[in-house]
Amino acid sequence: MSKTTTIKSLKKKKHERASESVFLWVFFVIFCIYGLSLFFPVGWAFINSLKTSDAFYENSFAFPQFAAMQWKNYKNAFTDITFNSTNFIGMTFNSLWMTSLCVLVNVACSTLTAYALAKYRFPCRGLIYSIAIIVQVIPIIGTGGARYKFMYNIGMINNPLTIWVSWAGGFDFAFIVLFGYFKSISGFYAEAASIDGASEWTVMTRVMLPQALPAIGSLLIINFISTWNDYTMPLIYMRNYPTLALGIYSFRTSSTFSSNATPTYFAAILLSMLPVLILFCFTQKQIMTNVTAGGLKG
Repeated sequence: MSKTTTIKSLKKKKHERASESVFLWVFFVIFCIYGLSLFFPVGWAFINSLKTSDAFYENSFAFPQFAAMQWKNYKNAFTDITFNSTNFIGMTFNSLWMTSLCVLVNVACSTLTAYALAKYRFPCRGLIYSIAIIVQVIPIIGTGGARYKFMYNIGMINNPLTIWVSWAGGFDFAFIVLFGYFKSISGFYAEAASIDGASEWTVMTRVMLPQALPAIGSLLIINFISTWNDYTMPLIYMRNYPTLALGIYSFRTSSTFSSNATPTYFAAILLSMLPVLILFCFTQKQIMTNVTAGGLKG
């Protein structure tokens, strides 16, 4: 290789590194702006939760003076926000058990149905998958009336012992994700385990499910957050067991809500976010570890 060719090659590599550096910096700036856009509503709500109502309506973007911070708004959230004689603590407890049960039942049923359709061949397998896709397309409002009447007739409304059955559908967004995930897992794992004498149950629980933990863990977190923030389900089916989302929604839309209660409303929203934030802080490392782990191991 001549000296001229070497110099041109070095210049080309230097140019590529410079272009890559610019590209990475552009993405870094974009994601920083995106991160700030996500943090801004939370920070804005926190600032205004420490104000009086007059200070909020005078300038909602101004920082409150340290001596004038209204920490009592967080105390008022525990006393002012009630629903059907259930206080803030009671609604938090209802949110915890209802959300946890809903997520566990939903993801468990979706995992089993997705695994069966992805790894076994049987008659009407394609038809069942098509029905699962069609169910996702039909708007929920189209089946809401019939679903409520059916649940009312069999005594599931305001019944914590049977309401979990309504979450055991198995054909939802989690099913779609897990079906594709199980399809992507090589069948050699199951074959090797079967040759060693493993039963179908052992293959599923000891070989296949551990490889699907990244998807299952992510779905648990996503479903927990969405269910925690959902107020429509308890509003329609479990009014005697109100959740935090329902209590805060009713507080904001009640006829007795006044402008003086706006800072308390912000404080209640931030308090309702704490369980989700705590869950994310304790699970983010495990989720990232599972996502970066490979299926093939030496």
